[in-house]
Amino acid sequence: MGIGLKFWFFRQYWWLLIVAFLLLAIIIVLLARNLALVLTLLSTVLSLFYFLQKQRLEETKLFREIFADCNTRYDKLNEKLNAIVKGPEEEQLNPEQKDTLMDYFNLCGEEYLYYSQGYLYPEVWRAWYNGMKYFFGKRRIAEAWSQENQDSYYGLPL
Repeated sequence: MGIGLKFWFFRQYWWLLIVAFLLLAIIIVLLARNLALVLTLLSTVLSLFYFLQKQRLEETKLFREIFADCNTRYDKLNEKLNAIVKGPEEEQLNPEQKDTLMDYFNLCGEEYLYYSQGYLYPEVWRAWYNGMKYFFGKRRIAEAWSQENQDSYYGLPL
């Protein structure tokens, strides 16, 4: 299921289930005139509704964990990343700066993996991706990225 479709479905499933139930109930009543079958269908729809609600709650909890972890990791890197950006462009990166960038590249790759697997809301990914574009638009960071084996970052498209 596409990422956008998944989040659309989780926002709309309640009315989709109602419409599906009503359509199937009408078909069953008109064709089979079987009330027991309608009641079975209703219990199935209610069970599905409960399952989807529980699934959505679990995914929301997982999203919060991922979101908090990624933001905490970024907060630890932010000052060092800004120091790299503000540093002289002609100056080579020192080992500590390279380590900072490797940590940042790993964080970006993980964030992309979470997004591509549907664990991050598209709005959150867009905001994070815009931040990545800012840093990757800086010459020293872009050069470090181009020297890295980008296959190590889960197909992160930059």
